[in-house]
Amino acid sequence: MSVFKMLAAAAGTALVLAGLTACGGGGGDNGSGCTPKGAGSGTAGQTVQVVSDPNTVGAFQPKTITAKKGDSLEWDFTDQGNQHSVTADDGSFDSCLQSAGAKFLVTFANAGTFNYHCTIHAQMTGVITVS
Repeated sequence: MSVFKMLAAAAGTALVLAGLTACGGGGGDNGSGCTPKGAGSGTAGQTVQVVSDPNTVGAFQPKTITAKKGDSLEWDFTDQGNQHSVTADDGSFDSCLQSAGAKFLVTFANAGTFNYHCTIHAQMTGVITVS
């Protein structure tokens, strides 16, 4: 192997190891460097399924939901093949990346329209209208 190829391989290995070290998880962040934000407690009045969808990688079902001030919504992550997040466009809540089996609960204290998305699948969007 030429000296150039050995140096390139060593540099590539160093970059990969540095990247893995930087992305390593601490407590409570699911290994993604993200800490869940806006999670509520209590019992969910309604549930949104985070499912696989062969046409779009994933989907929120239902995509739109109506709730009342003080209601809690729960997202159940059921997609076995991909991680997803539930992230408010305004930053008020963020589940961070989650795998199948995870649940994320948000209690809505204020009325309004809350648009949300999956941070790694741009086509996954949803809307919550709270009155």
